[in-house]
Amino acid sequence: MALVVRCPGCDTTFRVNAVQLQAHGGDVRCSHCLRIFNGFATLITVHESIIENPFQLQSQTVNQPEQSETEEIPIDEKKPEAVENFNDDNHYPAIVNQDAGETVTSQQQPVDEKQTIAQQQMVWMTANVLLLILLIAQSIYSYRTELALVAPTIRLYLERYCEMINCTVPYPQDIKQLGIVTSDLQRDSERQPEVIILSAIIRNYALFPQALPALQLSLTDDEDQLIASRTFTAQDYLAEHEKSLQSIQSQQDIEILLYFDGTNLDASGYSLNLLYP
Repeated sequence: MALVVRCPGCDTTFRVNAVQLQAHGGDVRCSHCLRIFNGFATLITVHESIIENPFQLQSQTVNQPEQSETEEIPIDEKKPEAVENFNDDNHYPAIVNQDAGETVTSQQQPVDEKQTIAQQQMVWMTANVLLLILLIAQSIYSYRTELALVAPTIRLYLERYCEMINCTVPYPQDIKQLGIVTSDLQRDSERQPEVIILSAIIRNYALFPQALPALQLSLTDDEDQLIASRTFTAQDYLAEHEKSLQSIQSQQDIEILLYFDGTNLDASGYSLNLLYP
């Protein structure tokens, strides 16, 4: 059996199939008068042999009482060529696209939405990665001393990092773990009586390297009153071959020997303290 629909506008009869009718809810467009109509409303079924002889077409409209087997309803003779050309693809009714623009938009909209979401996710991901890198860099800068203390082998890399951002990797400064082993203050009475000689030994008792401390020398008179005071930095008390030192290693001793003019200083006592400026 074959499916046939009739255009209510020009009575042109067309052969259709179920897929064409179901594609758009049964709406079709007549290829002769271009009228849009619902194919289910005028749908009839005919035998394949009737298609070859269209003038014997029997009307068997869907949802209507069956006609008598002897009764024949001739097809509209005004348009017999439409029936004769059932197998001509040019006479098939056009399937109606209710709104081509809306269909294209409805198909493109999910794709565009997915692309937009993917782009937004990429932007957020990039921003999160940049923020994470910035946070790591800031943490390294803030805790560079502690990191070098925990992992001394990475100090070189931290120093290179600091070169890029114009900073330094300072050594720990725990003054309580530094001590003066011995110290002595006296005049060079034999050669230069006006010259005072300070000698001392500093030791680092910590289990890690520390920054070189400063020395504060205070001179007092017979009544233990302060008459002079001076602070010596590492560059003041280090020997020439030790100027490049930046730290005092664990359990290391540094010997100090300082000469200064004491012509106008009638000191009878002194005190020597370690400090970090």
